[in-house]
Amino acid sequence: MTYVDTGLLVKALCPEPDMATAHAILQACEPPLPFTDLHALEVRNAIRLKRFRDELTDAEGEWALAILAEDLEAGLLAKPALDLSAVFHRAEQLSGRHAAVTGARSLDILHVAAALELGATSFASLDERQRALARKAGLKLLPRTVPRSRPG
Repeated sequence: MTYVDTGLLVKALCPEPDMATAHAILQACEPPLPFTDLHALEVRNAIRLKRFRDELTDAEGEWALAILAEDLEAGLLAKPALDLSAVFHRAEQLSGRHAAVTGARSLDILHVAAALELGATSFASLDERQRALARKAGLKLLPRTVPRSRPG
């Protein structure tokens, strides 16, 4: 099973320079992808924040939320049973072992902990700090290397 980071899901839903890369990574993953309560809040809030910052129009924001709802309805994303207490316990362990080296933020750590608690074997993300943490936690990374954006 592949666990997909929130940032990758947002990039697939919103017009961004990495949108095509995000789509290609997601297409390589076998559905259903776990969509935790953490994802539910973070993805929707990220879309709303993009609207607040004028990075999306109201129509683009509504379209992104509608696509997310369709993906959930179609079973491409599925809500797994997840013990949040166990996730937070594992996150604290990961933080103690790796945060000072990787610079991973709390939400990054929670996602890696959730992936481990769900028994994921791979982790899809474009975030370097989160990828470093996932690697140290023993997860296979998708993509293998992060494509570098080209100027212009």
